[in-house]
Amino acid sequence: MQGDCTGKYSLVVQGGGQKGAFAAGVLDTFIAAEYDPFSLYLGTSAGALNVSSFVTKQPGLGLDFILNYTTNNRFFDFNRLVNKKQVAMDLDWAFQFVHSGEFPLDIKRGAINLGQEKQALACVTHVEEMKDYYYPIFSEHWYDVLRATCAIPMLYHQEIEIDGAKWVDGGVTATIPVHEAYRRGACNMVVITTEPIIEAKTTQSQALSAEPLEKLKLELARGIEPYINRFSPLAKNDRMKQLSDVFLTRVSQLKQQHQFPTLDSLPKNWLPDMDKLSEMLIHHSQRLNLKAHTPRSMEMLFSHYLNHSSIAEFMNQPPEGVNIWEISPSRPLNSSGLMSHKDDIFGDYEIGVLAGKDFLSNRQDL
Repeated sequence: MQGDCTGKYSLVVQGGGQKGAFAAGVLDTFIAAEYDPFSLYLGTSAGALNVSSFVTKQPGLGLDFILNYTTNNRFFDFNRLVNKKQVAMDLDWAFQFVHSGEFPLDIKRGAINLGQEKQALACVTHVEEMKDYYYPIFSEHWYDVLRATCAIPMLYHQEIEIDGAKWVDGGVTATIPVHEAYRRGACNMVVITTEPIIEAKTTQSQALSAEPLEKLKLELARGIEPYINRFSPLAKNDRMKQLSDVFLTRVSQLKQQHQFPTLDSLPKNWLPDMDKLSEMLIHHSQRLNLKAHTPRSMEMLFSHYLNHSSIAEFMNQPPEGVNIWEISPSRPLNSSGLMSHKDDIFGDYEIGVLAGKDFLSNRQDL
């Protein structure tokens, strides 16, 4: 798995949609302090956007995109999807501003800042292989790469085609690309997450019961119920049960086909972002015949959550010689993946600023 371990430092940034405001605050603090010991930058989804603005040294760009564009109904409108059966997410509209808006990403400056020795990569998921790949952000394909890493399956209308292959949200296969940093020989990692992964494993771990699938069904039902009530008032418990059954059927099939970790070894919070799962499942309930078999979609959903479990295990028990400094919120973020209020987003950004300052004031090993 690992390349030659080097002394280089990597910056790894989780996505999370509008929760990315936290990472934007951390990285803007790094820019202000001129702190950048990294030679490898890795980001998934919104994390890739934050990595981009950090490499170009454009403070405020990440927050501007999240605060002013992802909150616009043109970018995401669930009622448009549910009531009119249209595409919910318009990445093309939003990314035109990254390209040529009032505050565009300075691609040329980013490439200059990287030079020949550094790399900035965005995680994307190969649709057919269901595997994570990493494309250079500051390249001729930068626009498609950034769209692809943010293209949430079933919410965005199409996969992004690059080099003859189709790609979707990197979060499907690598929510926090620490494994890739390790593969590339970066044994010193600063990892920005939307919740404390390391602390969650050690302080909240809980063995699942002898009936793990029933436990999972309960967690799943609790997670999607608010969305069903909000966007489809006529939907009752039978719809929720149907959604859960479809997902769990696919879980059972995948367990038979692949060697996955046993469910009783997973941490309690192995479903880290119920908002994202909820949005995807509600989309299924409106657009698809749930009695039909949809293996690709279900596999993407399951992969998204299972890979997060593997990442949590890696971060809590890193290989020998690997140092991980996690920067996470001191309390749960106010914003969610989508449909957050601007005040909540800005509040999470300020939490990130404080977390960045705290990290800089206490760092001793970096």
